[in-house]
Amino acid sequence: MELKLFGKRIFEFNKHGSGALWIDNENSHNKNSKILPDFYSMTEGGSSWGSSADATQVLEVTSSAALRKLKGKKGLTGKMVMKPVELSPKDIYELKTLNSKGFQINVNKEYIDEQLEVFKDKLSLIKSSEHDMRRGVVEIASILIRLENRKKYAKYSSFFENYPYTTQTNVDKLLKDHSHLQLGTVDQFVADMPKEAINEMKAYEKQTKWLCDKKPIFYIIAKKKDFQKSEKRRDPILLAQSPFCHNWQIIGAWDEEMMFLEEL
Repeated sequence: MELKLFGKRIFEFNKHGSGALWIDNENSHNKNSKILPDFYSMTEGGSSWGSSADATQVLEVTSSAALRKLKGKKGLTGKMVMKPVELSPKDIYELKTLNSKGFQINVNKEYIDEQLEVFKDKLSLIKSSEHDMRRGVVEIASILIRLENRKKYAKYSSFFENYPYTTQTNVDKLLKDHSHLQLGTVDQFVADMPKEAINEMKAYEKQTKWLCDKKPIFYIIAKKKDFQKSEKRRDPILLAQSPFCHNWQIIGAWDEEMMFLEEL
């Protein structure tokens, strides 16, 4: 059996090989799917493939809400390193705690072509168990799709550069430092998202669709209790998985703007 990605032959399996069906099915699924591969779910936490080195994260006290939470502390300055306090997602967004400063995507043509060949070679070397093979094929196929998207980066950069990047490492650190928060899918939050959030999602979806004919993946960072039935307005940070790498883009955050459905 012959495997192709982007119309190019990668390698062949013996027709009786146990791994052939897994790879053929997964490759076909990723190629024909109308949704970008979800890198977070496929690796039980994602990977920050494609990121630049992260700058040291310093909490910048720029939010009046955050300052109110910290009142009573002596010696507050514009920048400070502090022990974690229970900030809201909106506070964290305004503090830019998640932002990866200096983040850059390498769009050099020679680099992209080299990485495409490297990951195709990696795909051809997967020879472990069927479960590991399936997981590896899906992850590499996701990377190949995003590398192909980078070839069009210049055409779409003016839009996507409106949103700051963050890495899975940053997200994991945030959730560790603020144990009252959780990362989850956006679905159950859509009903009470404000018009501004929906407009941002629609714009991001439109640009991603033009880029690669696939829909983007959105996630939410919110208080753990907000993923349960809530009798109060919820307070989320909206993230999108970049179509160019295995990293997140920060779309926005809302609190008072969120709708409370019981008031409709």
